Amino acid sequence: MKNFIKNTLQSNKVFYRYYRKKGFKRFLKENILEIDVSNKTKALSIALGVFVGLTPFWGFQTVIVLFLATYFKLNKMLSYMSTHISFPPFIPFVIMISLYIGSFFVSENSNFENQKFNLELAKTHFLQYCIGSIILASSMSLILGLGSYFFLQKLSSRK
Repeated sequence: MKNFIKNTLQSNKVFYRYYRKKGFKRFLKENILEIDVSNKTKALSIALGVFVGLTPFWGFQTVIVLFLATYFKLNKMLSYMSTHISFPPFIPFVIMISLYIGSFFVSENSNFENQKFNLELAKTHFLQYCIGSIILASSMSLILGLGSYFFLQKLSSRK
């Protein structure tokens, strides 16, 4: 335990010296935002974040996206920010669209007319919701990933 505390204090000193040497702006650009990475990496980071953000793993999205971004050596900040495609005002629309898309792939009778749209509806049609959300996540991550890649290419060609 004593060595653990000693190593932790030593690593904090090293980090502090590294941070002081660079300054806040340079540290933010190089270490947090990773400005120097390629447009392909940035677009893949956005696509990963959108995919994880639209999957039904609510509550675990941050942990999942940070693990996957680290594993695939992508920009963690862009991936994390892209998971917020499903922030609270959009969640009912995400669930509704996922249920609608999933209805084409599940054989159960799913008539949504004259039903209250709430969490109980998603619970009763959980398989349909899961299938629809995976399809929605895949297609939106492909669309937004390609769109961000072409947008970043156009921006970099202007400079």
